[in-house]
Amino acid sequence: MSTLSDKFRNLAEYVGVRSKSYFHVPTPIAYDPDDILAYYLDQSERTEWRGMHDANGLPMVTIHDVTDRHPVMICFWALGQIERNRWDPSTERRRLIETTCDWLVQTQQPDGSWRMPFAVRSYDLPPGAPSAMIQGLAISVLARGFVLFDFDKYLTTAVEAMRPFRVDVSAGGVLTTDEDRPFFEQYPCLPSRHVLNGFLFAMWGLHDLIRLYQDEQAFSLWNDGLHTLVKWLPRFDTGYWSLYHIGRGSPNPATLHNHRLHIEQLKVLYALTEDPLFDKYCRRWEDYLRHRLNVLRTLSAKIRWTLTR
Repeated sequence: MSTLSDKFRNLAEYVGVRSKSYFHVPTPIAYDPDDILAYYLDQSERTEWRGMHDANGLPMVTIHDVTDRHPVMICFWALGQIERNRWDPSTERRRLIETTCDWLVQTQQPDGSWRMPFAVRSYDLPPGAPSAMIQGLAISVLARGFVLFDFDKYLTTAVEAMRPFRVDVSAGGVLTTDEDRPFFEQYPCLPSRHVLNGFLFAMWGLHDLIRLYQDEQAFSLWNDGLHTLVKWLPRFDTGYWSLYHIGRGSPNPATLHNHRLHIEQLKVLYALTEDPLFDKYCRRWEDYLRHRLNVLRTLSAKIRWTLTR
Protein backbone atom coordinates (compact mmCIF):
# COMPACT_ATOMS: atom_id res chain seq x y z
CA MET A 1 0.00 0.00 0.00
CA SER A 2 3.01 2.25 -0.53
CA THR A 3 2.76 5.60 -2.30
CA LEU A 4 5.53 7.51 -4.08
CA SER A 5 6.26 9.46 -0.90
CA ASP A 6 6.57 6.19 1.02
CA LYS A 7 9.10 4.97 -1.53
CA PHE A 8 11.20 8.09 -0.91
CA ARG A 9 10.96 7.49 2.84
CA ASN A 10 12.08 3.90 2.32
CA LEU A 11 15.08 5.12 0.37
CA ALA A 12 15.96 7.73 3.00
CA GLU A 13 16.11 5.04 5.68
CA TYR A 14 19.08 3.45 3.92
CA VAL A 15 21.11 6.58 4.59
CA GLY A 16 20.07 6.78 8.24
CA VAL A 17 16.90 8.91 8.12
CA ARG A 18 14.30 6.99 10.15
CA SER A 19 10.90 7.22 8.49
CA LYS A 20 8.06 8.83 10.42
CA SER A 21 5.46 7.71 7.92
CA TYR A 22 2.12 6.59 9.33
CA PHE A 23 2.67 3.24 7.62
CA HIS A 24 6.10 2.82 9.24
CA VAL A 25 5.19 3.42 12.89
CA PRO A 26 6.72 0.96 15.39
CA THR A 27 4.50 -2.02 16.17
CA PRO A 28 6.18 -3.94 19.01
CA ILE A 29 4.93 -7.29 20.25
CA ALA A 30 1.79 -6.95 22.40
CA TYR A 31 0.49 -10.54 22.50
CA ASP A 32 -1.19 -11.48 25.76
CA PRO A 33 -2.29 -15.13 26.05
CA ASP A 34 -4.86 -14.13 28.67
CA ASP A 35 -6.48 -11.27 26.75
CA ILE A 36 -7.60 -11.71 23.15
CA LEU A 37 -8.31 -7.97 22.91
CA ALA A 38 -4.54 -7.38 22.89
CA TYR A 39 -3.50 -7.84 19.26
CA TYR A 40 -0.23 -9.60 18.47
CA LEU A 41 1.54 -6.36 17.55
CA ASP A 42 0.66 -3.04 19.16
CA GLN A 43 -1.20 -0.97 16.53
CA SER A 44 -2.16 1.88 18.87
CA GLU A 45 -0.07 4.48 17.01
CA ARG A 46 -2.11 3.76 13.89
CA THR A 47 -5.11 5.52 15.40
CA GLU A 48 -3.40 8.83 14.59
CA TRP A 49 -4.61 9.02 10.99
CA ARG A 50 -4.44 12.61 9.72
CA GLY A 51 -5.83 11.95 6.27
CA MET A 52 -9.41 11.85 5.05
CA HIS A 53 -12.24 10.06 6.85
CA ASP A 54 -15.63 9.01 5.55
CA ALA A 55 -18.92 10.18 7.05
CA ASN A 56 -18.74 7.45 9.73
CA GLY A 57 -15.20 8.30 10.75
CA LEU A 58 -13.42 5.47 8.94
CA PRO A 59 -10.05 6.41 7.38
CA MET A 60 -9.69 6.74 3.63
CA VAL A 61 -6.47 6.51 1.66
CA THR A 62 -5.43 7.84 -1.75
CA ILE A 63 -3.33 5.65 -4.06
CA HIS A 64 -2.78 6.25 -7.79
CA ASP A 65 -5.11 9.30 -7.57
CA VAL A 66 -7.95 7.12 -6.28
CA THR A 67 -9.40 7.74 -2.81
CA ASP A 68 -11.23 4.87 -1.15
CA ARG A 69 -11.52 2.75 1.98
CA HIS A 70 -8.78 0.12 2.09
CA PRO A 71 -9.55 -2.92 4.27
CA VAL A 72 -5.92 -3.28 5.39
CA MET A 73 -5.73 0.35 6.46
CA ILE A 74 -9.10 0.23 8.21
CA CYS A 75 -8.29 -3.00 10.05
CA PHE A 76 -4.94 -1.75 11.37
CA TRP A 77 -6.63 1.47 12.46
CA ALA A 78 -9.41 -0.48 14.19
CA LEU A 79 -6.94 -2.79 15.95
CA GLY A 80 -5.25 0.36 17.23
CA GLN A 81 -8.59 1.66 18.51
CA ILE A 82 -9.20 -1.65 20.27
CA GLU A 83 -5.76 -1.53 21.89
CA ARG A 84 -6.21 2.05 23.08
CA ASN A 85 -9.68 1.23 24.37
CA ARG A 86 -8.14 -1.41 26.64
CA TRP A 87 -6.36 1.27 28.72
CA ASP A 88 -8.27 4.40 27.74
CA PRO A 89 -11.89 3.31 27.19
CA SER A 90 -14.37 5.76 25.75
CA THR A 91 -17.79 5.78 24.15
CA GLU A 92 -16.33 7.22 20.94
CA ARG A 93 -13.70 4.51 20.63
CA ARG A 94 -16.34 1.83 21.08
CA ARG A 95 -18.46 3.51 18.41
CA LEU A 96 -15.56 3.52 15.96
CA ILE A 97 -14.79 -0.14 16.66
CA GLU A 98 -18.43 -1.13 16.20
CA THR A 99 -18.64 0.97 13.02
CA THR A 100 -15.61 -0.83 11.61
CA CYS A 101 -17.02 -4.26 12.43
CA ASP A 102 -20.35 -3.33 10.84
CA TRP A 103 -18.51 -2.10 7.74
CA LEU A 104 -16.68 -5.43 7.48
CA VAL A 105 -19.98 -7.31 7.76
CA GLN A 106 -21.59 -5.14 5.09
CA THR A 107 -18.70 -5.26 2.62
CA GLN A 108 -17.83 -8.95 2.80
CA GLN A 109 -18.25 -10.57 -0.63
CA PRO A 110 -20.41 -13.69 -1.18
CA ASP A 111 -17.25 -15.83 -1.29
CA GLY A 112 -16.23 -14.61 2.17
CA SER A 113 -13.55 -12.21 0.93
CA TRP A 114 -12.88 -8.50 1.01
CA ARG A 115 -11.22 -6.91 -1.99
CA MET A 116 -8.39 -4.44 -2.54
CA PRO A 117 -9.84 -1.24 -4.04
CA PHE A 118 -6.55 -0.28 -5.69
CA ALA A 119 -4.26 -1.87 -8.27
CA VAL A 120 -1.02 -3.35 -6.95
CA ARG A 121 1.30 -2.55 -9.83
CA SER A 122 4.36 -4.24 -8.35
CA TYR A 123 2.53 -7.55 -8.56
CA ASP A 124 0.44 -6.85 -11.67
CA LEU A 125 -2.83 -7.05 -9.76
CA PRO A 126 -5.87 -5.02 -10.86
CA PRO A 127 -8.31 -3.42 -8.42
CA GLY A 128 -10.61 -5.97 -6.83
CA ALA A 129 -8.07 -8.66 -6.01
CA PRO A 130 -8.43 -10.59 -2.73
CA SER A 131 -5.65 -10.85 -0.15
CA ALA A 132 -4.91 -13.31 2.64
CA MET A 133 -3.59 -10.40 4.69
CA ILE A 134 -6.96 -8.66 4.46
CA GLN A 135 -8.73 -11.88 5.47
CA GLY A 136 -6.56 -12.36 8.53
CA LEU A 137 -6.77 -8.77 9.71
CA ALA A 138 -10.54 -8.65 9.22
CA ILE A 139 -10.96 -11.86 11.22
CA SER A 140 -8.83 -10.39 14.01
CA VAL A 141 -10.96 -7.22 14.14
CA LEU A 142 -14.25 -9.13 14.05
CA ALA A 143 -13.12 -11.60 16.70
CA ARG A 144 -12.35 -8.74 19.05
CA GLY A 145 -15.59 -7.02 18.08
CA PHE A 146 -17.46 -10.16 19.09
CA VAL A 147 -15.71 -10.17 22.48
CA LEU A 148 -16.56 -6.49 23.01
CA PHE A 149 -20.16 -6.43 21.78
CA ASP A 150 -21.32 -10.07 21.74
CA PHE A 151 -22.94 -9.67 18.30
CA ASP A 152 -23.24 -13.05 16.59
CA LYS A 153 -22.96 -11.44 13.16
CA TYR A 154 -19.32 -10.55 13.86
CA LEU A 155 -18.40 -14.15 14.65
CA THR A 156 -20.40 -15.48 11.69
CA THR A 157 -18.65 -13.09 9.32
CA ALA A 158 -15.24 -14.02 10.74
CA VAL A 159 -15.90 -17.72 10.23
CA GLU A 160 -17.07 -17.07 6.65
CA ALA A 161 -13.79 -15.23 6.04
CA MET A 162 -11.91 -18.54 6.18
CA ARG A 163 -13.42 -19.69 2.89
CA PRO A 164 -10.83 -18.03 0.58
CA PHE A 165 -8.05 -19.84 2.48
CA ARG A 166 -9.34 -23.06 0.93
CA VAL A 167 -9.65 -21.72 -2.63
CA ASP A 168 -6.74 -21.64 -5.05
CA VAL A 169 -5.56 -18.29 -6.42
CA SER A 170 -6.43 -19.50 -9.94
CA ALA A 171 -10.05 -19.85 -8.80
CA GLY A 172 -10.26 -16.47 -7.04
CA GLY A 173 -9.00 -17.46 -3.58
CA VAL A 174 -5.78 -16.71 -1.69
CA LEU A 175 -4.26 -20.22 -1.53
CA THR A 176 -1.30 -21.52 -3.48
CA THR A 177 0.28 -24.95 -3.14
CA ASP A 178 4.00 -25.21 -3.81
CA GLU A 179 5.98 -28.39 -3.14
CA ASP A 180 2.80 -29.79 -1.59
CA ARG A 181 2.82 -26.97 0.99
CA PRO A 182 -0.01 -24.40 1.27
CA PHE A 183 0.73 -20.69 1.38
CA PHE A 184 -1.78 -17.89 2.02
CA GLU A 185 -0.95 -15.13 -0.43
CA GLN A 186 -0.98 -11.44 0.39
CA TYR A 187 -0.78 -10.78 -3.34
CA PRO A 188 -2.53 -13.57 -5.31
CA CYS A 189 -0.50 -13.20 -8.48
CA LEU A 190 0.80 -15.88 -10.81
CA PRO A 191 3.56 -16.92 -10.72
CA SER A 192 3.35 -16.81 -6.94
CA ARG A 193 5.23 -14.38 -4.74
CA HIS A 194 5.11 -15.75 -1.20
CA VAL A 195 5.09 -12.60 0.99
CA LEU A 196 6.14 -13.37 4.56
CA ASN A 197 4.51 -10.58 6.58
CA GLY A 198 1.14 -10.90 4.85
CA PHE A 199 1.14 -14.66 5.41
CA LEU A 200 1.71 -14.13 9.14
CA PHE A 201 -1.07 -11.56 9.50
CA ALA A 202 -3.33 -14.12 7.80
CA MET A 203 -2.19 -16.83 10.20
CA TRP A 204 -2.95 -14.67 13.24
CA GLY A 205 -6.55 -14.29 12.13
CA LEU A 206 -6.84 -18.08 12.06
CA HIS A 207 -5.22 -18.27 15.48
CA ASP A 208 -7.81 -15.83 16.85
CA LEU A 209 -10.61 -18.15 15.76
CA ILE A 210 -8.88 -21.02 17.52
CA ARG A 211 -8.58 -18.96 20.71
CA LEU A 212 -12.12 -17.60 20.53
CA TYR A 213 -14.12 -20.39 19.02
CA GLN A 214 -11.97 -23.55 19.03
CA ASP A 215 -12.79 -23.74 15.34
CA GLU A 216 -11.57 -27.01 13.79
CA GLN A 217 -11.21 -25.57 10.29
CA ALA A 218 -9.14 -22.69 11.65
CA PHE A 219 -6.95 -25.16 13.51
CA SER A 220 -6.42 -27.22 10.36
CA LEU A 221 -5.49 -24.15 8.30
CA TRP A 222 -3.23 -22.83 11.07
CA ASN A 223 -1.47 -26.18 11.45
CA ASP A 224 -0.92 -26.52 7.68
CA GLY A 225 0.41 -22.97 7.46
CA LEU A 226 2.70 -23.48 10.44
CA HIS A 227 4.26 -26.55 8.83
CA THR A 228 4.88 -24.52 5.68
CA LEU A 229 6.52 -21.75 7.68
CA VAL A 230 8.79 -24.12 9.58
CA LYS A 231 9.91 -25.66 6.30
CA TRP A 232 10.31 -22.42 4.35
CA LEU A 233 11.50 -19.83 6.87
CA PRO A 234 15.20 -20.49 6.10
CA ARG A 235 14.48 -19.54 2.47
CA PHE A 236 13.59 -16.01 3.60
CA ASP A 237 17.14 -15.62 4.94
CA THR A 238 19.79 -14.28 2.54
CA GLY A 239 22.69 -14.62 4.96
CA TYR A 240 22.66 -10.87 5.60
CA TRP A 241 18.95 -9.84 5.53
CA SER A 242 15.38 -11.13 5.30
CA LEU A 243 13.46 -11.37 2.04
CA TYR A 244 10.12 -9.65 1.56
CA HIS A 245 8.94 -12.55 -0.57
CA ILE A 246 10.29 -15.72 -2.09
CA GLY A 247 9.44 -16.93 -5.57
CA ARG A 248 10.72 -16.75 -9.08
CA GLY A 249 12.95 -13.93 -10.27
CA SER A 250 15.55 -11.79 -8.52
CA PRO A 251 15.64 -11.85 -4.69
CA ASN A 252 13.51 -9.11 -3.15
CA PRO A 253 14.99 -8.04 0.20
CA ALA A 254 12.66 -6.50 2.75
CA THR A 255 12.78 -2.76 3.29
CA LEU A 256 14.20 -1.67 6.63
CA HIS A 257 10.67 -1.22 7.95
CA ASN A 258 9.59 -4.68 6.84
CA HIS A 259 12.78 -6.29 8.16
CA ARG A 260 11.99 -4.81 11.58
CA LEU A 261 8.41 -6.02 11.19
CA HIS A 262 9.65 -9.56 10.42
CA ILE A 263 11.65 -9.51 13.66
CA GLU A 264 8.60 -8.54 15.74
CA GLN A 265 6.48 -11.13 13.95
CA LEU A 266 9.00 -13.85 14.78
CA LYS A 267 8.87 -12.80 18.42
CA VAL A 268 5.12 -13.38 18.29
CA LEU A 269 5.51 -16.77 16.64
CA TYR A 270 7.96 -17.86 19.30
CA ALA A 271 5.52 -16.73 22.01
CA LEU A 272 2.71 -18.69 20.32
CA THR A 273 4.59 -21.89 19.58
CA GLU A 274 7.81 -21.94 21.67
CA ASP A 275 9.47 -23.35 18.56
CA PRO A 276 13.20 -22.49 18.83
CA LEU A 277 13.39 -22.01 15.05
CA PHE A 278 11.52 -18.72 15.34
CA ASP A 279 13.73 -17.49 18.17
CA LYS A 280 16.82 -18.48 16.18
CA TYR A 281 15.85 -16.45 13.11
CA CYS A 282 14.57 -13.55 15.20
CA ARG A 283 17.99 -13.21 16.84
CA ARG A 284 19.79 -13.67 13.53
CA TRP A 285 17.73 -10.97 11.81
CA GLU A 286 18.23 -8.62 14.75
CA ASP A 287 21.97 -9.16 14.35
CA TYR A 288 21.77 -8.36 10.61
CA LEU A 289 20.18 -5.04 11.50
CA ARG A 290 23.16 -4.02 13.65
CA HIS A 291 25.61 -4.08 10.75
CA ARG A 292 25.49 -1.03 8.50
CA LEU A 293 27.04 -2.89 5.59
CA ASN A 294 24.08 -5.27 5.53
CA VAL A 295 21.69 -2.34 5.33
CA LEU A 296 23.51 -0.86 2.34
CA ARG A 297 23.85 -4.25 0.70
CA THR A 298 20.07 -4.61 0.63
CA LEU A 299 19.70 -1.34 -1.27
CA SER A 300 21.52 -2.58 -4.37
CA ALA A 301 19.58 -5.85 -4.25
CA LYS A 302 16.30 -3.93 -3.88
CA ILE A 303 17.13 -1.74 -6.91
CA ARG A 304 18.04 -4.83 -8.91
CA TRP A 305 14.71 -6.49 -8.07
CA THR A 306 12.79 -3.31 -8.97
CA LEU A 307 14.45 -3.14 -12.37
CA THR A 308 14.06 -6.82 -13.23
CA ARG A 309 10.75 -7.84 -11.66
